[in-house]
Amino acid sequence: MIRAKSSFPVFIVDSISLSKEFYTKNFNFNIAFENEWYIHLVSDSGIQIGFMLPEQKSQPEIFKSSFKGQGAIFSLEVENAEDAFSQAKSNSLTILLDLKREDWGQYHFCIKDPNGIYLDIIESFTPTQEHEDGYA
Repeated sequence: MIRAKSSFPVFIVDSISLSKEFYTKNFNFNIAFENEWYIHLVSDSGIQIGFMLPEQKSQPEIFKSSFKGQGAIFSLEVENAEDAFSQAKSNSLTILLDLKREDWGQYHFCIKDPNGIYLDIIESFTPTQEHEDGYA
């Protein structure tokens, strides 16, 4: 069995500078590594995310195409979704889904980053009885 000790997504995007500015300014991520074609960011709580420019000669063919914004969601859990939503609005972030309470235990809203990555900003709570059995 493979035992993972950490995990982080890497998105191949057209602008790592836009990603750097967006995540450091709006989510307090810090730069762990940066060169001309890759940046690795880490939050104070240990959340990691990487961004790489497309068509890098050092990368295999499967890692060369830009992410097109469909088929992936990057979820970030927060302590207070209402506060986060208020900050997103005051920072003029692209809000795709207004703050909504879901019976399965999420109070959340969705935004889109400058490279087209969908972020689901989530506050967890106890789900309704109907959904409680689905949790371990």
